[in-house]
Amino acid sequence: MSQLASTLTALLAGEFICPVAHPVGYDLLSEEEHRAVAEAWVAVLGKRLVRLGDEGAFFLAPDIADNEARKAVRESLRSVRVQLSPIVPVLEAIRQAQGQDAHLQPGLTLWESELAERVRLTPALEQQVMELSLSGMRLDSSSNDRISRMLDFLEKERYAVKVDEKSSGYRLTGKIEFLYAVLEVIAENSELISDAAVVDQEQLRLLEAGQE
Repeated sequence: MSQLASTLTALLAGEFICPVAHPVGYDLLSEEEHRAVAEAWVAVLGKRLVRLGDEGAFFLAPDIADNEARKAVRESLRSVRVQLSPIVPVLEAIRQAQGQDAHLQPGLTLWESELAERVRLTPALEQQVMELSLSGMRLDSSSNDRISRMLDFLEKERYAVKVDEKSSGYRLTGKIEFLYAVLEVIAENSELISDAAVVDQEQLRLLEAGQE
């Protein structure tokens, strides 16, 4: 399978093509010739290629917002609100306590041991971590277990990839920028997530913001 074909397969699987998760595919799509081929190919499937800013990740979006597309967007917003909205502020707080920029950027490496140590030394952070409600997490789980679960979840959802199998480092992918955009939409329309008209409007806003 060619590199472009592999990249298209990843796009169809819902992957975000960025320098961290898919460096070869990202370089290919950054070239106008290959991007044009990809755009024509996915258009046949009723999709379009979208990019987060001038140098952000590539991903696929529905070309026409039909009922199924709207339903998928609503479910995605609900999922992010329930599972990811609580995690990001905690990670940002931990990084800020370490004297680092709180905003999570693509390419940034989060080390589980460093996060756990900062939480252990800061009672206020430990309380925040202990108050997190994470799917599948026991109420009596330790703060270390909760941090590990947070990072595992980010990897599962492809917001991060493991640095290598032997370390406890997680490198954030370009999808994290999309997460921030979604969180902004949720913050502005929290009580209206189930409103189809609002979702249609915000879906267009997200996708238009991602166009080149």
